Amino acid sequence: MKPFFIRATVAAIAFTSALLSYGQPPSSSEVLSLNKTVTRDINPESSQFFSLHLKSADYVNGSITQQGKVSIAIYLPDNSVLRKFRAAPSDGKHSFAFAAEVAGDYKIELTTDDKPARCELRIDAITALDERLQPEPWTDPNPSPRVEALRRQIASGNTDTAPFWKQVATEGTPLIEPYGKDGRYQLVTFLWRAMYETRSVFVRSPIRLPELQLNDYAMHRLMNTDVWYLTVKIPSGAGFDYRISPNDPLVFDGPRSSQRAVTSQMDPLNPHRWSCDPQESRFRCHSYAELPGAAPRTWFVKKRGIAEGKIETKQLHSDIQKLDRTVAIYTPPDYQTKGRPNHLLVVFDGDDYLDDDTAMPTTLNNLIAGSKIPPTVAVMVYNVDGRRLKDLLLNQEFADFMAKELMPWVREHYNVSTEAAQTVVIGHSAGGVAAVYMGLRYPGVFGNVLSQSGAVWWSPEMDLGNQDATDEPNWLARQFIVSPTSAVRFYLEAGTFEVDTSGRGSGILEANRQLREVLLAKGYEVHYQQFVGGHDTVSWRGTLADGLLALLGTKNKHPEQAAPPSK
Repeated sequence: MKPFFIRATVAAIAFTSALLSYGQPPSSSEVLSLNKTVTRDINPESSQFFSLHLKSADYVNGSITQQGKVSIAIYLPDNSVLRKFRAAPSDGKHSFAFAAEVAGDYKIELTTDDKPARCELRIDAITALDERLQPEPWTDPNPSPRVEALRRQIASGNTDTAPFWKQVATEGTPLIEPYGKDGRYQLVTFLWRAMYETRSVFVRSPIRLPELQLNDYAMHRLMNTDVWYLTVKIPSGAGFDYRISPNDPLVFDGPRSSQRAVTSQMDPLNPHRWSCDPQESRFRCHSYAELPGAAPRTWFVKKRGIAEGKIETKQLHSDIQKLDRTVAIYTPPDYQTKGRPNHLLVVFDGDDYLDDDTAMPTTLNNLIAGSKIPPTVAVMVYNVDGRRLKDLLLNQEFADFMAKELMPWVREHYNVSTEAAQTVVIGHSAGGVAAVYMGLRYPGVFGNVLSQSGAVWWSPEMDLGNQDATDEPNWLARQFIVSPTSAVRFYLEAGTFEVDTSGRGSGILEANRQLREVLLAKGYEVHYQQFVGGHDTVSWRGTLADGLLALLGTKNKHPEQAAPPSK
């Protein structure tokens, strides 16, 4: 009888030999063929090897149908392991896939752990690198019935697009077609007719849809015709401006992106233009579209027979800010220096609100003439060159100027109320931030806040333009949480297209919703409206009246008033 240590040594040598031989691919093995099934019985003490010749970067799809549990190992041509697939827990057919790295003969090993198994192995597909990386053909996610009808016509051999363009010229662009059965959305198709060599066309618009990236607003050429188009699904009731940029660089950073400013122009087939005098070049004009269901907002439109207020411009020196600033003062028709004081509006970005596009004086004329708001004086605060964001984004020094210098001067020189409840501070975008900030810092001076698309996501610790999700947004909401509740009343609005598509926490829509909830929880009166539009004057000029009616409106409602903002 052999000594115990000799028997143990022999067993160890045998076990080691088994380990060394098990799982080592043989020099030759059965070659697999594409779409050919091989059937094998697998025993625990042995492996089954197969060979498959592949080119570099080939992608292999295979399947194994097992009775029992069968594991798979893939070996590179140098016999090193590429990857392993553990046995699936259930019988039946299971798929596997791997990508070749170098060209050569790959080995596929089948093993089972403790019980015999039976399996069918099949190589279902081998895809070469060129085919793997070939871009998928583009398909329209929301096809326009009108465009698809034209596509079928062209595919049938009739390539004449002239009748299509004739009909489009009669109707105007963009094409608007219903989507779905509930009326919530419309299909909007922007069109461009290529009259010269055209390699790309881009639609510039404040429309921002969560499912689209910037390059998704590029048009597509319809087969080999002169028709370029882009169809998007947009909520009903939307109003927006847009421009078209033919031969656009389709990049959004760097020097080439500046070409877009040169090529952008109005849509020649859309008769509705905005920010455009009749003599203006097409390159300075914008086109405008309004979808079915849009709220009727016409308070900014001049009406014959409506008395107009007066506007005068003044220069003020600020000892607090150590600078001079321009302000324009609107006084209503029949303004009197004595008698009952007028309500007061204080407006940031004053020159913007005064221009013909926003037409705030016209809105005030119409609302006052219709007895929708009481007689009101408006002070339009101009920006100082190079200081707009510095002043409007949470600047305590600027707030001190407003409350301690501007307001006393206005009340000294004009017949306006001294009550905070009859004073409204107004702004859009960064000006909306400033308006909310005034209500926070000086609630005894500014008793009403009207914020249009206020960029209330802003926080002082942010590096503007480089902010990301690591920054904590909405500083104003956090300040209201820890501050005592005052009597300030709020009108907040934001557009459906102002959603955060960048993921940087700078979405105006989300931030205004959050601020609304904080203010309501603190007990403030809040009027909130989400309009179907973007970050632009096209929307703000109409919704301005909604905010004024919410904060200053009388009980005598006018048929033209849009649906009242929700609280």
